[in-house]
Amino acid sequence: MKPQKKVLYVFAACLLLFVGFACNSTDSYIGTYQAIDTTRETNKENIIQLMENGQGTWGCCDGEVLFTWYVKDNELRINTKEGGIMVGQLGNESFTIALPGKKRLFFVKITSDG
Repeated sequence: MKPQKKVLYVFAACLLLFVGFACNSTDSYIGTYQAIDTTRETNKENIIQLMENGQGTWGCCDGEVLFTWYVKDNELRINTKEGGIMVGQLGNESFTIALPGKKRLFFVKITSDG
């Protein structure tokens, strides 16, 4: 094998490895999640929508909060436009967020029936 071909193959292999590691995609988290109140204090519906490009919405009661999100070390990090920061523990198509007052919300991904 010619040295130029060998270099080309090594370069291509390195490029594929780099792209594979660089693409720590959050696409699998994109979707709509509904909360189950684990404290059973209220029956208010909480819906979180994680969208592309790290954008999201949290709808509860009569309002909706816009936020940005990202994943770091198996945690979902939510930053609200008002400056609030929440951290959720990721599970299999779910996550748990601890709120002030020892309240915990368990969010489960909703599948769309097309």
